[in-house]
Amino acid sequence: MSLYAESLRAFLKPVLGYLDDPQYTEILINGPKDVWVERKGRLYRTDVQFTEDGLMAAARNMAQYVGRPLSEDRPRLDARLPDGSRIHVILPPIARCGTTISIRKFFPGGLSMDQLIDYGSITPEASRFLEASVLISKNLVVSGGTGSGKTTLLNVLSQFIPNEERIITIEDSAELQLTQDHLVPLEARPPDERGKGAVTIRDLLHSSLRLRPDRIVIGEVRGGECFDLLQALNTGHGGSMTTTHANSPRETLTRLESLALLSGVELPLRAVRAQVAAAMDVIVCASRFIDGSRKITHISEVLPLDGRGDYRIQDLFVYTQTGREKDGQVLGYLAPTGVLPTFHGKLLANGFDDLDTFFFDPATYELPPPLVFEGKRQVVAGPAQYDVMEDFGEDTNPG
Repeated sequence: MSLYAESLRAFLKPVLGYLDDPQYTEILINGPKDVWVERKGRLYRTDVQFTEDGLMAAARNMAQYVGRPLSEDRPRLDARLPDGSRIHVILPPIARCGTTISIRKFFPGGLSMDQLIDYGSITPEASRFLEASVLISKNLVVSGGTGSGKTTLLNVLSQFIPNEERIITIEDSAELQLTQDHLVPLEARPPDERGKGAVTIRDLLHSSLRLRPDRIVIGEVRGGECFDLLQALNTGHGGSMTTTHANSPRETLTRLESLALLSGVELPLRAVRAQVAAAMDVIVCASRFIDGSRKITHISEVLPLDGRGDYRIQDLFVYTQTGREKDGQVLGYLAPTGVLPTFHGKLLANGFDDLDTFFFDPATYELPPPLVFEGKRQVVAGPAQYDVMEDFGEDTNPG
């Protein structure tokens, strides 16, 4: 263990028990006397306390470890701990309750898809479809709210990328845990105390295109770099992945549209939308439910714009919540909608014979179709039954 790592653990001594216990996934320090922890998706208040000086010293130690400024002039810090855990620091008086630190823990090796299946976050069938989508180089975007597990899911999906491919990862603060042999990880850098030396996600994306990537994996798009990513994906860099903040497939597309417009490039709105629709093939939505569980809620295909220039989506898998147990546990099921992806023929041609028409039929798994989905048909839940059918857009899967 390095000297910095040892000294940082000394400064964080009040919460070391939570840092070392794998069942706790996040530690939230809201000033020296208000510390919360997350376990199984739920927050619990602790009786842990720091001194203000001790907490400030811990924050400055974090900044020193990563070589990033933290001062009255630059009171915010995004970084990572020696073990890879993600941290965010805000200093007073911006943080009115005192030095505020969020620690999102890192688990060596990360989670596997089998573990997500065991946790009930996804089904084997949905996992198989996503694996096939990655292998045939479809572009994926993972969306969800804060704490919904987007980065975890991106890590898991990245495990499906073949080992022989050259992968460029781009992040604000390194969290991805790809294990392939030919990996080039890039990390953005904020400006120094004099406002110089910044290297942005957009800068790194430009560099990545000159590094001969087979795949580009961006931890999160949150600004004008989204337009550059869309350009890259539309010029042959298939099989790439990223995450963004959105709560549904349709919101994901409008979010990407809004971010692309921040680039300052003056294009008609319809042209930007066409870029978004052409660049993204599959949207995977994740959500954290009221019981703390994290689940995949949608796996959807992005279709070309309709005649009015609006987005078109067809849901391939949708999670339907059916109720809650007395202990608060959410009940529901993730099922295919019965709609075939437009690239179904490509899946079969690439040897995924198990992904036949029966694979996408919910009846195959003795499940009812999801109550509401977008695609060839839209099912609307009536007052006492779930069999009211409405047409939705163009029939993209004739026959």
